[in-house]
Parts: sequence; C-alpha cells; structure tokens
Amino acid sequence: MSFIPAGQDYDFQIVKINTVTESKPNPEWRYANTKPGSNYVLAYCLDGEACYFFGEQDHKVVKGDLLLFPKECLRTGRSNPDNPWSFYSISFDIGFTDEESGRYFDSMGGIIRNPNLQTLQSQLSELHHTWTGRRNGYRVRCKSLLMDILYRMLKERDKVRFHSGKYQAIERVLQLIQSDFTRSYSIEELARHARLSPSHFRLLFKQITGITSVKYSNRIRMLKARDLLASGECNVTEAALAVGFQDIFYFSRLFKKTLGINPSDLME
Repeated sequence: MSFIPAGQDYDFQIVKINTVTESKPNPEWRYANTKPGSNYVLAYCLDGEACYFFGEQDHKVVKGDLLLFPKECLRTGRSNPDNPWSFYSISFDIGFTDEESGRYFDSMGGIIRNPNLQTLQSQLSELHHTWTGRRNGYRVRCKSLLMDILYRMLKERDKVRFHSGKYQAIERVLQLIQSDFTRSYSIEELARHARLSPSHFRLLFKQITGITSVKYSNRIRMLKARDLLASGECNVTEAALAVGFQDIFYFSRLFKKTLGINPSDLME
C-alpha cells in the first residue's frame, strides 16, 4: 500500500508501451535529449557504470540503480568506457486521472537508489522477454508488469520518506484494520499493535496516511459498504450490518459525510 495525503487519491494507468530494450555493454554508448520528449522512460542498470547529466548536475549510475525520466526531463548520458553499463529501458506513456497525480508521479523522477528495488530485475527480465516474444496478449502482460513495478516504486518511496521502521509499524496497523474492518479499535489498542506510545502513534499515523486512524477505519468500512451496495448484493440495512453498524441512520450520515453520496443513491 502506498500512503497518500487525505483527499489525494493518486491514480494513473499505462496508456501505451512503445519500446522495451536490453542494451549490452558498449563503451561508445551516448545519449542526448535536448528537448522535451513525448514519453516517460524507465531504465534499470544491470551492470557497469554510466554518467547522466540532468537537473544541472552530473549523476553516476551503478548496478541496481533505477532511473525514471519524465517527459520534460532534458538529459545527456554516456557509458563509463572502462566499465560500460548494460541496462533495460522502457519507453511508455501514462494517463493520469488528474493533474495532481501527474505532478506526484513526475516528482519521483531521477535516479532511485533503494536496495529493495534490486529484485525488480526478474520482473524487468520477464517484461523484456514477453515484449520480445509478441505472443497473444503480450501488451496486457507488459502493462501489468510495468504497473506493478511503478507501484513498488511508489511504496518504496514512502518507506524511505517516513523511515522504513516507522512505515512498517503503521502498515501493520493498517493491515489489522483491514483484516477486521467491522471492529472499532481504540487508539491505545492500535498503538500497542504498532509498538508505539499513543501520542507518537497519532502523530505518525496522520503524517503517513494524511488522516486519523478513526477516519481511516470509517473510510475502509464505507468503501466496503459502497461495494456491497453497488454490486446489488445488499440493501442499505444489510450493508450497514455487514460493516459493523447497528444504527442505520448513523451509518447513512457517516456514509454521506465520507463518500459524498447517500447509500440509497447506489441502489437506484
């Protein structure tokens, strides 16, 4: 799960993958992009070294580094002739649901150094193999693999931003709430589960998720109720009971406050 500030549900989808390549070591490799491109580029250093210049700085690229370049990123690159890099490269386009999602994604641009992302090599290898083979449905599989890679990048970014230990503590709490969303948990109970003091837990939970634990729990319950109502499986009373509410009127008010619509609107 990638945590985001309240009210900002970042979302995007892969519109098109244009190229997927594997480049072998080449001491003469050079690249220059002197004007904005039409695609995003994701590259992964398999071995060796390269040097990129972007953002008014030189950047050394080494094995395990992941590079993400937004469309507007002007850059030049070259292999280290004494230890030329080999790499996977993917050119693709993304459709964003809103401008904020695009800005958030673009803010990840640059060189990403994270040991937990080195395991992406197997996914990138499969992506390259699938793209090269061009078998029936290959575009669907390639988009799926790329979306999973980008999701993992978002998740690891949050871990680094909030420090891995603290992030994992809050993630344990989110998993607890999700595993039994019909329950109402006290702050003290959730803090114990996170191995934090109640005051530290409150502060950290809101920093990472953007909302309080009570609001998060209610949002999970209302979203589950929305799915039940939209599927036609339940009426309003049945949906309320299914997510742990005995008071149907309170449930309806909280549903409207959380999701902006009345639960009965989903049954029309």
